[in-house]
Formats: sequence, structure tokens, C-alpha cells
Amino acid sequence: MEREKKNRAIGFVLAVWTGILWGASSPIAQYLFEHKEIQSSWLTPYRLLMSGILLLIYSAVRKKDILGVWKNRRDAVRLVIFGVVGMMGMQYSFFAAVQATDAGTATFFQYLNPAMLIVYYGVIKKKMPSRRELVAVVCAVSGIFLIATHGNLHGLSISPEGIGLGLLTALTTCFYAVLPIALLEKYPSEVVCGWAMLIGGIVLSGVRKPWQMAVTVDKVVVVAFFTIVIMGTILPFCFYLAALPKIGAVYTGLMTSVEPVTATILAAVFLGTSFQSIDVVGFVLVLSTGFILNIKKRQKQTLEVTT
Repeated sequence: MEREKKNRAIGFVLAVWTGILWGASSPIAQYLFEHKEIQSSWLTPYRLLMSGILLLIYSAVRKKDILGVWKNRRDAVRLVIFGVVGMMGMQYSFFAAVQATDAGTATFFQYLNPAMLIVYYGVIKKKMPSRRELVAVVCAVSGIFLIATHGNLHGLSISPEGIGLGLLTALTTCFYAVLPIALLEKYPSEVVCGWAMLIGGIVLSGVRKPWQMAVTVDKVVVVAFFTIVIMGTILPFCFYLAALPKIGAVYTGLMTSVEPVTATILAAVFLGTSFQSIDVVGFVLVLSTGFILNIKKRQKQTLEVTT
């Protein structure tokens, strides 16, 4: 019993640190955009390439079959689609949203994806949402409305480009969550994500050609880049995988929701990004959707643990 409690405590700590590290990476990117004239079109492909290579090396060291997914033609096609539409789409739109708005706002936009999935299943799949799901959608939409307008119907506090990129981030995050499901049932998650990052990085590099961009790479840029790759990608990914078997997917997801809070606080403290009280209300509304949608699941998981 004591050992089980200790494992659960470790799981909670790992999950929280996952969210903190994810959240810390976006203010670092914002710093590069604002003070080093780095473009998201330069940062994203190189981050995907480096992260993909390191994840595949990590998988190989752990003796995972990193080539198995390519032996099945259908799975290989799925992997390419996930790499381009899900992984590349989400990463590129997110960093572009950070550049157009700020780290905190872009991260909260990303948390609209549960509401988007509910709307998708309601419209496309003809599946009526439950009351809890409807409340979550209303909270998400209300939150983004407050963040985008500050409650003023006649003016926007965020540029139309920023709103568009934020909504695109939420949409591509849906693709990121849905597309790899079939693959993750057959192959290790680190292998799937490693290849997806590598594929996304190669495709995006071919499209944006970051090596042709005029970028001054000094020591600060190098340190910031590898901090985003190691501290913001590889480490939290490993922490997330370690937390899952200890506390389950529901609790892990809830604990990692400290990500947007971390991004907002760090952007405000270290980069001087200002937020109004009404923004905080909007942030809370968006963040509450995850808790609302997981209330019953969390209660069920608690009963299973205690019985």
C-alpha cells in the first residue's frame, strides 16, 4: 500500500512537471520572436527535426522497434498523414500563434480543442452532446470571446491574424489527438511521435526553407533552442509516459493543464506581457473545459482506486 501511494505521488509530480515544462517552452519562443528576430518558420522545422531525431535515438536505446511502423503500408501512410497534418500542423500553427499574440494566449487557444471535438462529433457524426459537454463548449467559447474582445463587441484586443492562428492551433491540436490513435495501439508512442516529428520537420523545411532565412544565431539563440527541444519536448514527453501508468490518463491530463497557467505567468514575469483581469476570467473559462469534461471520469477512476 505504501509503495502504491509513493508511485501515485511520483506520478502526480511527473505530470505536473510535464505541464510546467511544456508551458515554459512557449515564453522562451516568444523571447526569440521579440528580441532575437527569429521567425516561427525558422524555429518550428528545426525543432521538429532535432526533437524527432532525439526521440528516435531514445527509442533505439530503449530497444524499441523503430522501423516496424514502416513495414505495414497502411500504417506508414497513416504515419505520414499524422506527421504532416497533426504534428507539423499543430507545432507550426502554435508557434505562429505565439509570434502573433503571446505565449499565454496561444496556449489557452490550444485548449479549445476539446470543445472543437465536441462540435465535430455533433455536426459530422450526428452525436448529440451531453449537458456537461454543452457547458464545456459554452465556457470555451465565452472564454475566447473575453480574451479576444475584452467584452467589447466593437473592438478586438487580439489581431485577426492572432485569432485565426489561435483557432487553427486548436483545430490542428484536434488532428494531433485523433490521427495517431490507431498507430498508438500498435506501436510505442515515442516511436510514432519521433517519426512524426521527423516527417513534419522535413516537409516544413522543404516548404519554408529555413536555411535561406537571415537569422543571427548567437549563444543565446542556441541555448534557447536546445532548451525548447530538451526541456520543452523530450523531458516532458518522457515524464508524461512515466506518469501514465502511475496515475492514469485522466489524472495525467488534468495535472498537465498547468501548462497554460505556467506560460501565462512566465510571459508576464519575464517578458512583461500584460494581461487584464478580464483576460484571467477568459483563461479560467477555457481551462475549466478540461475539468468539466473529466468530472465523471475522475470520479470513476477514484472509485476504482479506492475499491
